[in-house]
Amino acid sequence: MSVNTLNFEQVSTVLTSIVQQATNQAVLTPTDTGSFVSVAQVALRADRDSVMNAISNILARTIFSIRPYEAKFGGLAMDTFRWGGMMRKLSIADSDWDDDEAYDYPIFYDAGQTPPDGEGLSIDRWKIKKPNILQTNFYGQSVYADHMTITEDQLETAFTGPEQLGSFLSLLMTNLSNRLELSNESLRRGLVCNAIGALYEENDSDRVIHLLTEYNSLTGLSLTGQTVYDPANFPAFCKWVYSRVAEITDLFTANSTMFQTSITGKPILRHTPYEYQKVYLYAPFQRQMEARVLADAYHDNYLRYADVETVPYWQSIDTRDRVKVTPSYVDNTGTLVTSTAQDVENVFGLIFDRDAMGMTILDRRVLSTPLNESGLYRNIWVHGKQRIVFDNTEKVALLLLD
Repeated sequence: MSVNTLNFEQVSTVLTSIVQQATNQAVLTPTDTGSFVSVAQVALRADRDSVMNAISNILARTIFSIRPYEAKFGGLAMDTFRWGGMMRKLSIADSDWDDDEAYDYPIFYDAGQTPPDGEGLSIDRWKIKKPNILQTNFYGQSVYADHMTITEDQLETAFTGPEQLGSFLSLLMTNLSNRLELSNESLRRGLVCNAIGALYEENDSDRVIHLLTEYNSLTGLSLTGQTVYDPANFPAFCKWVYSRVAEITDLFTANSTMFQTSITGKPILRHTPYEYQKVYLYAPFQRQMEARVLADAYHDNYLRYADVETVPYWQSIDTRDRVKVTPSYVDNTGTLVTSTAQDVENVFGLIFDRDAMGMTILDRRVLSTPLNESGLYRNIWVHGKQRIVFDNTEKVALLLLD
């Protein structure tokens, strides 16, 4: 897959699918998040107006219905200093401690050695102990392009004056900006879904937490995904869930190999301070909790240090707590794995180190062609280039409501 090489990846199909699912244009479908996309070419077309569908030739009053859109998953945006170019990450594994030879033979007497008193011997101070370095490399860039056509004078009859025409052109530019924002959001959403699918397939019990199963085991209850919402059960479960989330964020701060993929022979100890943690939680559960249990169960200070964002849906707005992806990730041998499709239901949350995943815009250009003298129009082109990174050797935990 060329997105993980030094080549450019033309990935329009996947982003188009993600956008359609996220905007209720298509049902939940398996999505290959191992590659990423360009936005499909979209052009405004004509009906009564010879150029564009939604404009009548004579308008007494026009309302320009557009508002700026800001992409979700903003915490995944990285600058080019941290993620640009061909990036490599160096980590060091802790080595084992050495014995203190100042308190061992030949300094100390040992009847089992020859000579027992160590006379005439010395300690080798030149023993080599090289640092155990893990180098991970991130290659490739995802590219996309889009364009729109702006006519010179054909639209003049559709407006009462230059002010309306100017407002309409502003509408086009805002729409272009919004589509760029939506493409960013869709790529980030795909990145989050890729992480969910990767952890689910890796199936490390330390980092895939089945909340309902744990709660039932702890309490001796047999709650299901339906009965947990009963008024008699929900408040206590909410309290426990948030204490469990807080416990995980605490464990993230400890220097350990928990919640991360360890490359064989490279046991990297990592820790994530609270301010470097990102917590994505499923919004529908949050809203239920706020409406039904807020007064006595929820306290902001549980997660006051982490960057917390509620997620209304993970992949499809129609199937909000479900993810169907073919993820790519690195296994414990350091090999890039592009696996089979994963179908993950009851996704509650994702907790991760800020360096575990991110997207940086390496380049974005908006360029205008010269005027086409025959057709009296010009095209505005957008070219984008970004890198999307998932590093599961950093700390990431998946929470499932099952």
